[in-house]
Amino acid sequence: MKSEILFREAEDDFFYFNKVNSAYKKLAEAVKLTPNHLKSVSLLADVCFIKGMTKKALSLYKRVEKSSANAKVFASIASCYNILNDYENAINFCNKALDAVTFEETSLLPQIFEMKINMLIYQKKYKQAYITFLHAQNIIDKNSLKMLYDMNYELLSEKIAVQKRLRQSNLKIV
Repeated sequence: MKSEILFREAEDDFFYFNKVNSAYKKLAEAVKLTPNHLKSVSLLADVCFIKGMTKKALSLYKRVEKSSANAKVFASIASCYNILNDYENAINFCNKALDAVTFEETSLLPQIFEMKINMLIYQKKYKQAYITFLHAQNIIDKNSLKMLYDMNYELLSEKIAVQKRLRQSNLKIV
């Protein structure tokens, strides 16, 4: 019962009053009292992520994943791995998030696709990024797609064209 009260107070502090440190303290206490109170663990992970405590956030999200895996948890884990520059794990968790998205979570789709595309571009996997963009085109709404298009499509097209010209010219970049 005490954990639930602390959770609700922390939720108010975090979402309504922008008291991140106060929320962190209350959630840490709630998790200490009831380690399996998933709402507290999940919100504590969000607060840790906001505070830049990425490794701690990742370990908390992984705890939540064991009991309550959903698209938001997978996407949060992907975000942590992305910040930690572990792009392979981040992309794997983006894929898990995309597979797990429910109707209620469709608002996450543009963010997940954007994160995945950006990581693929960073790794110079332009063809995979382009294929992911095309996949997103079939799934997400027009407004979100326009944002993705504005950010990534022209860059991807240009990079793929350069790679194609390089293959055709048989030149090697040193």
